[in-house]
Amino acid sequence: MSPVSRSPRLASKPEVFARELLSRLGLRSAGDLGVLTSRLGLSVKEVDSEGFEGVLVCRPDRRKGIIAIQHGIYEEGRKRFAVCHEIGHFVLPGHGIDGSICRSADIESWRKGAPEHEVEANTFASELLLPYKELAPKVKKKKATIDVAKDIAKEFGSSLTAACLKCVEVTEEKCAIVYSVDESIKWFRRNEAFWYRIRSGKLSQEAFATHLFRQAETRQQDGAVPADAWLEDEGLSSDARIWEDSILLPHYNTAITILTIHKSLS
Repeated sequence: MSPVSRSPRLASKPEVFARELLSRLGLRSAGDLGVLTSRLGLSVKEVDSEGFEGVLVCRPDRRKGIIAIQHGIYEEGRKRFAVCHEIGHFVLPGHGIDGSICRSADIESWRKGAPEHEVEANTFASELLLPYKELAPKVKKKKATIDVAKDIAKEFGSSLTAACLKCVEVTEEKCAIVYSVDESIKWFRRNEAFWYRIRSGKLSQEAFATHLFRQAETRQQDGAVPADAWLEDEGLSSDARIWEDSILLPHYNTAITILTIHKSLS
């Protein structure tokens, strides 16, 4: 594949570049990353490092490059996402001109204030690993839930975080994903149908996610909770409810939550 020309701003959304790349290579999804990277002139190495999760070093003409991934990344799916994130820096116009060094906080994160080029690389990686046209029928048939995301993560070799995010993006329901660390909300992402304001800071005592952090024997819980446990919109009735589907990832001390608007809020 010939190198893509560079410009300071993207002419199209990152996901469009990912779809074009898959189309030009005749692939339905990222699949075997060894095949994908070799066709792009990239080699991937795992290295011991605490300062980064992914690094791209490439020639100015983009015909060859090296991606270094931290050996200690816990999830194989997250390693794959990190590789696709660096492919994004390699392919996207204006990215990786002098290479890139990406920390843990840059990869698979949609935190407020994150550098735009890191968010673009994350969006690119998400579509490369989990193409919309492949996932949409699965999610729309079974709804956006943690269990559906688990199946998708296993099928496509992605992390659970990436699979949950994609479920929220493609569902026709009013959904949002919330990522919490040590009982505090670190970032969230809503789909276009979900317009309610999500709380910030410490988790509510009424949120299932809070219970998961405090009860090690329970890893996953779902059900209806008071809407104000997650939302801070004025005008919510005292009996308004929202559906919470949360899972604890003890290794990261994090919880992933999928929120779906209950009919009483519609």
